[in-house]
Amino acid sequence: MKTGFLRAAAVVLMVALTGCARQQPMQTPVQPTPAPAAAAPATPEQASGEETLQKESEEAIMQIQIGETTFTAVPADTEAAEALMELLADGPVTIQAENYGGFEKVGSLPQDLPQADSRITTRPGDVMLYQGDSIVFFYGANTWAYTRLATIQDASAEELRQAFGGSETSITLSR
Repeated sequence: MKTGFLRAAAVVLMVALTGCARQQPMQTPVQPTPAPAAAAPATPEQASGEETLQKESEEAIMQIQIGETTFTAVPADTEAAEALMELLADGPVTIQAENYGGFEKVGSLPQDLPQADSRITTRPGDVMLYQGDSIVFFYGANTWAYTRLATIQDASAEELRQAFGGSETSITLSR
């Protein structure tokens, strides 16, 4: 009886495998999809959505003015950066800052921001939160525990050193 069962199982297996024989896939010609035209959105809702995305991306930029120089910074994806951008939504904030260590300028914020410190090696252009109530603008490098706030865009290390490494102490942040 055991042999009969094994033979029946073998026959079923062979039939199943024969049904799975390799078949050639159907060849269908690929039709190129025309590129979408740069036409206006089809509906007012789409237009509104595109305007909202553009507005959000513009709002996600921070301006940093020190002396006669203005830098553009992109906020980090942190709770502290979101809180800073909310603070700037009420209007510009001016910080009095001092040079420290020959690689950063540090100033007190008008309010504490949420901390999520981690050990970070900074680079010129990094904007960090230190101890929840200080903002640090780096024109050099340092390794310490910070919460990332933003990164200054399109500025060389030399431009940052000249702007932040000088005697200017007033820095204005705005959206």
